[in-house]
Amino acid sequence: METNEKTLLIDKRYTCPVCDKQMRAKAVKSNSARFVNTMGDLRPVYSNINVTKYDAVCCPNCGYAALTQNFSNITLTQKKIIQEKIQTNYKSHEETECDFYTTEVAISRMKMALLCTITKEAKESEIGNVCLKISWLYQALADEIPEDAPDADAKKTLYLKEAHNASMKSYEHLTAARMHENYPIAGMNETTLDYLLAYFAYKKGEYQTAMQFLSGVVSNRSTSPRLKDKALDLKDMISQSKEQES
Repeated sequence: METNEKTLLIDKRYTCPVCDKQMRAKAVKSNSARFVNTMGDLRPVYSNINVTKYDAVCCPNCGYAALTQNFSNITLTQKKIIQEKIQTNYKSHEETECDFYTTEVAISRMKMALLCTITKEAKESEIGNVCLKISWLYQALADEIPEDAPDADAKKTLYLKEAHNASMKSYEHLTAARMHENYPIAGMNETTLDYLLAYFAYKKGEYQTAMQFLSGVVSNRSTSPRLKDKALDLKDMISQSKEQES
């Protein structure tokens, strides 16, 4: 993947809404990523690039960071908070030249986005969405470990634990968003969000809650066939887990 990854990217220019400096960030070219599948937690898988690595934009001058779709959406109050709590403690630096972002670099950028998103008191959905992407990135990092690498099992266990912790944080914030925000929430409609929350509830061992979320997904006529299949598969997984525990 790394050999050809740089050919799928462009240097996109931004103006930081906090410090007004011109900056650049790597972005995936339109229609260049080849979609393969969606995992149980809706993590998108592509054959030639991990697009989630390029979902955060970070300003090297003031430290402000956010998801690409939220980067410019900042109020005057939030801007002041970032200037006072992030920029004053941030050491500005030149943009690091690179052909592509490694998964480790992407995680660092996404964590900076999470810090800024929480600091500026963004909506629950935005915080939950960043946590979700951190979870996806840690899963990708675990997948990248060669089987014969030193301490491969220990590293994979650690990364998957980090992924789980991030997903549970996402579950917490997106559940709150579901109660107080209007759709779309983190880019998801009602059935997609309910499926994701059901998956997280299943991972947490909250099987009854998971089934409650899934009932609406399966019965809703607007649910896509692909999502309905995922929901039915998840119901089977929950039933099997309940049987094993009993």
